[in-house]
Amino acid sequence: MSPPHARVSRLTSWLASLLVGASGCGEYGLADETYPVEPVAILEGELGARLGNGRSPTAMTLAWAPDLAAMEHLSSLLLTESASCGTEQDALLQPMSFQPHFPSSFVLPLSTTPVPAAQLALEPLGGQGRLSLGWIVFFQDDNRNGALDLGLDGMKPERVVATSLDSGLAVLFVDGVLPRERSGTWAEWPHDLPRGFSLLGGRRPENGAPAFVALPASTSLALEASRHVCP
Repeated sequence: MSPPHARVSRLTSWLASLLVGASGCGEYGLADETYPVEPVAILEGELGARLGNGRSPTAMTLAWAPDLAAMEHLSSLLLTESASCGTEQDALLQPMSFQPHFPSSFVLPLSTTPVPAAQLALEPLGGQGRLSLGWIVFFQDDNRNGALDLGLDGMKPERVVATSLDSGLAVLFVDGVLPRERSGTWAEWPHDLPRGFSLLGGRRPENGAPAFVALPASTSLALEASRHVCP
């Protein structure tokens, strides 16, 4: 395995070229007057999931909740550690390029904000601004088109190998504030969420109800194979 300083050097060089090339191209927008928060973040972690014969997943995507109801359902799955099978069917999928490092670590640079449709307005809840909640999906890209094919139109669905939901973490993007008065699953969310990208995880005290905690985007992700066998 390459020494840590070598990885950091390569990553720094890669990000520098990324930012130079991405400036000015803003379908989703980099940090500017439209997006007052800095959207560039780096997720790193270890991928423990394997396919047959020791093969690794070949592609990944970020899946985003498409509306507030889906976001509440997603947060409920995360909080209760329930099966996430099939959650990708109704999600907004954003294919991503990740950098694998031998033997199982990866680096995922987030160079844009979430897709516009995933940036959900908080005003209906009594808050302000926008919120996105999603999860990382590693899958076997059988047809090598870079997109997760869900088996529509009679096609065979591609195999989801591991997700961050099954490791108890979701990807969070905030450009606003949640309301102080909340109900349902929203009541378990942290009151003060950092702007920009972070990770949302469950906290389960020994004597008390489970609640969410926001973790820095620099928190290492340990993605194991799905703990639930999907049909």
